[in-house]
Amino acid sequence: MGLLSILPPSFAGVETWITRLFLFLGLVAIGPWAALLIYDLLLYIFRAGAYEIPFIGGRARGKTRPRAPSLTERPSGHRRKFSLASRGIDRPVLNTGTADADSQDARYRRITEENAGDSS
Repeated sequence: MGLLSILPPSFAGVETWITRLFLFLGLVAIGPWAALLIYDLLLYIFRAGAYEIPFIGGRARGKTRPRAPSLTERPSGHRRKFSLASRGIDRPVLNTGTADADSQDARYRRITEENAGDSS
């Protein structure tokens, strides 16, 4: 029995099994995440190394270096526009009785993506 045990010496076996149970539950909870992290690290090392291999690697074939996806740029090169307003869904016009009944509520306006040709 360890020095930090709070149970009497007669419960040494019970405490040992409780310890084993909690270690097993910790392994079940953390194990898959640790395995994915190790897999991701090994895949990154393999892909980075394969890019550098002469004659068969990406550099030898004229390919660009792999890079992570961008949160601000689409694969087409256009910039993403972030907004909390909904897009692409036709909403009814909210009329509160004002003179300008044809205007839509600002919450339901359509946000357009910026194109390369836009100056703003």
